[in-house]
Amino acid sequence: MIRAILAFALVAAALAAGHLLIDEKGYVLIAFNNTTIEGTIVAFVIMFVLSFIALWLVLKLLKTLLRMYGKTTGFWRGKKALKAQQVWQQGLWASINDDSAVVQSTFNKGQAPEEWQDAQQALLAKAALQQGDKAQALAHLQNISDAAQSKVPKLWLDANQNEQALALLDAPMAEKKPTQAAVSSYLAGLLQAEKHAELATAINQHYKRLDWTQAQWQAFMARWFTANAEQAIGQFEQLPKALKVQSEALYMQSQASAGQWQNLLPTLQKWLKKGQYQAFADVVVHAKNPDVKLRTSLQDALKKHPEQPQLLFAMGCLANAAGEYELAAKVFDNCQLTELDKAHLKPVLNSYEQTQQFQKAYLLLAAK
Repeated sequence: MIRAILAFALVAAALAAGHLLIDEKGYVLIAFNNTTIEGTIVAFVIMFVLSFIALWLVLKLLKTLLRMYGKTTGFWRGKKALKAQQVWQQGLWASINDDSAVVQSTFNKGQAPEEWQDAQQALLAKAALQQGDKAQALAHLQNISDAAQSKVPKLWLDANQNEQALALLDAPMAEKKPTQAAVSSYLAGLLQAEKHAELATAINQHYKRLDWTQAQWQAFMARWFTANAEQAIGQFEQLPKALKVQSEALYMQSQASAGQWQNLLPTLQKWLKKGQYQAFADVVVHAKNPDVKLRTSLQDALKKHPEQPQLLFAMGCLANAAGEYELAAKVFDNCQLTELDKAHLKPVLNSYEQTQQFQKAYLLLAAK
């Protein structure tokens, strides 16, 4: 722009100087309709130069004003974005620390960035569930966009909306290789919805997709067998071999707790013959009612091996399950109870309490 003005000024100066050199000022006449403008060349050159300078200054001023406006707008926009980011981070950390009250108060004061609005609703739903407000949790879950619904089936499950959760998982589970998160939520949903046949099928098809530890598998299997003890034998038999090995003890414990001795008797009698006394005791400790055949088999084994403490302890457990608390308490008095964990102490404590031997029960618990 400056170069153009300078070039024009030089040309105008040259034209004016030419007339001055020949002592001829010259003039310019502009006529338009009834309007006539007349002046010397020098005057018109000066006016033209001043007009160009004025135009340049106006353009410069406009450019400066636009730049200032842009910076001001960007400042407020940046400040708003920074505040939204701070709100989101504060709410996220509060959720990680399971501080539901802080999560709710944080998002009441401000909103997360637009791209995290669905996640904000999910955190609010989780916070509501932690406070036991399922109605509020459902309201937040329904505010989540359809595109993000498939990411929160666990929250729908926690809100006791099993069918909704399973419906959300239909598409992810239909994929050739469903993700571990999808499989995990799907199995949990089937278990919670008590769809045991579908659960057995799903485990067989997708268990390799889960990178669960043995403890995780055992916790899940314990819930499953306990929830459907009457059909647990069918569920157990359908399991893949790898899962069946690590779930056998849990299956038998759940069956003992449910009094389903007919499913366990052949295996337990085999364990007695093979000397697997600890495994036998680990199952019998969960007994809730007696079984005559099992008790007879145990008595025979105890006669042959009276030195085995596991057999003596198992006899006390069966006596406690049969309601023979005096006999059970006497048997337990002869067992090495201090070596037992808390799970194995339940029948012992029950027999002592039923026989009013509270001091023994207290001392036993105090030792733990």
